[in-house]
Amino acid sequence: MTAREHRRGVPTPTVLSVTADLDIEVDGHTARLEGDGQRLVLRSGQPQLLWSSLTNAPLPDEVGNLSGLRSVGRVASEMANAGIHLDVEGPHGTVVSIGDGEDSKLGRLVTGSGSIQPGSVRSLLPFAGVVVKKVFRR
Repeated sequence: MTAREHRRGVPTPTVLSVTADLDIEVDGHTARLEGDGQRLVLRSGQPQLLWSSLTNAPLPDEVGNLSGLRSVGRVASEMANAGIHLDVEGPHGTVVSIGDGEDSKLGRLVTGSGSIQPGSVRSLLPFAGVVVKKVFRR
């Protein structure tokens, strides 16, 4: 039984439908979010730089503090509960798939949620530089 199927005595989560055609820029790093329905795609020429900028961007007080891989897992689980799927794509393919339809043992181990599936090693290599920089800054 999926998260969206009705079970006796358990309310069915609301399934969202999203229509998106959005250009995003954070600290000069750009991406494009597109989608219609429950499937979204975020494309960026340098997703690792966009990620680095986003992790340092201030959030509204209503959102609270989101940091670390566990927070990414929380977001992925909530997206799955809402029936939303997001593929983040870079120049070397899909970097990560998040939300509905994912069931990743690696995602569960690293983020606490199986609703996040890392992409290929090739697509993730640019993120190694971001991680190394953060380690040396500490």
